[in-house]
Amino acid sequence: LHENKDFPTLLRAIARLPSQVHLALAGDGPERAALEALSRELGISSRVAFLGWRQDVGALLAACTMLVVPSRLEPLGNVVLEGFSAARPVVAAAADGPSELIEHGRTGLLVPIGDDSAFADAIADLLAKPERAAAIGAAGREAYEAEYAEAPVLNSWRVFLEAAARIRR
Repeated sequence: LHENKDFPTLLRAIARLPSQVHLALAGDGPERAALEALSRELGISSRVAFLGWRQDVGALLAACTMLVVPSRLEPLGNVVLEGFSAARPVVAAAADGPSELIEHGRTGLLVPIGDDSAFADAIADLLAKPERAAAIGAAGREAYEAEYAEAPVLNSWRVFLEAAARIRR
């Protein structure tokens, strides 16, 4: 829970959504107390669970409807790949990493960095259209299998190392 992750924007987005929408935040860090205070100030503390540091990412993703990544700075976006792997629709700020990984509207939704209204709209859209959410989650999983799972990654490394060995000779 660091300022680069921009969880205040996500909390403000949750405050714009109906009361049946809940948020689970996994992680810990220097911003936790401020985020807890903001959730109380926004009147959503009963809808936000601060889970602390967790090792069971797969179980958390299996239990969620979607993954939301509000990070202002996200160089790669491992969390996006975890969402893809779990076939969960991903809503992310258009930071460098998520913008490289997500094909907007197909494998996820990208929203402007720091725009709580756009986050709320994207979340509401996926909640209102479960078939669209499922299609986006499935497309993310397909992208994961094609490009980021063990077999394609190992193959890419093999090709790279073979080319490097040829150059060295």
